[in-house]
Amino acid sequence: SLKKLISITLADRRLFKYLLLNLVLALPLLLLQSPAYALQLESVAIRNMNSYKKFSGLNQNALVVKAKVTDIKYLDRFEFATGELTNDEDNSTFISAGPTWRFNKPIARSGLAFFEVGTSPTWISNENFRDESLGGNLFFTSNVQLGMHFGYRRETSLSVRIQHISNGGMSGKNPGTDMVGIEFSYMLGK
Repeated sequence: SLKKLISITLADRRLFKYLLLNLVLALPLLLLQSPAYALQLESVAIRNMNSYKKFSGLNQNALVVKAKVTDIKYLDRFEFATGELTNDEDNSTFISAGPTWRFNKPIARSGLAFFEVGTSPTWISNENFRDESLGGNLFFTSNVQLGMHFGYRRETSLSVRIQHISNGGMSGKNPGTDMVGIEFSYMLGK
């Protein structure tokens, strides 16, 4: 039917937009994989977050790329993320990029736990969810993450992440939202 065709077309557009954003995100990283630059691609991850205070029912699904910073003092890693924020009525695409700092701690003989903090400017395409506004399109995401490396070469990790998204008072309305979720990561080159 025509209604089904239109819904497939809209889903295809959303998928195309999501894949295009991932390409835009990954291309600079691929170009920066040269000894002349300070970034070295470290890992790729998938992340699923759920809002637990305001905007209940809001979910975040993201593709995350992390790069190790090699030549800049006091900067450990750089995180690039893109994906979507959804609830049962609305959806929005987001892109964020910013620094993170990771602290590793060996556990037992083969385990390696880590604690990570970070912050990043974040652009969200649609600020409204269930007739409530986040307050603009430009935000800041602050996060803490606690995880463990697994695998023979510690090439995978699983972590719990807590984050706060806020516009930092740049708009008259600034409800912000807090989210908690998990991230599964695979280290490249291990």
